[in-house]
Amino acid sequence: MYDAELMAVATGAGGTLVAAIAASGAEKMRLKVAHFFRRASLDQQRAAARAVDDTAAQLASGTPETQALAASAWAQLIAQYLAEHNEAMSEVDELAIPSPPVSKVWHQHNASTGTFIGGDVHGGMTFNYGGAPDDGC
Repeated sequence: MYDAELMAVATGAGGTLVAAIAASGAEKMRLKVAHFFRRASLDQQRAAARAVDDTAAQLASGTPETQALAASAWAQLIAQYLAEHNEAMSEVDELAIPSPPVSKVWHQHNASTGTFIGGDVHGGMTFNYGGAPDDGC
């Protein structure tokens, strides 16, 4: 059996991870889970990947009890991993950090003659909300 501190950390991480899968979806959380379990055996990595999909499916068709059961299953999976890879204890918090929002990029190219609103516009404009600038096309 695992010690109390390990189980407390794993239980908190499991609940947070289930909430993140419910809010962000399996796709966004799959990479975080894969990164966290990178030191695990191949079987453990596969189990974690399957658990992300299983959790998403359960949450889509489940009840509040489903969320508690999923969190408990994740707590066991995380506790087992942390017991074998204690150095990953410092990375548990990364599972709780929300993924940054997806950037939305629009391009407007004005290539005509005449007056546009606000005067003549030559070239293009790029509005990039919440993301890194692109290549400037």
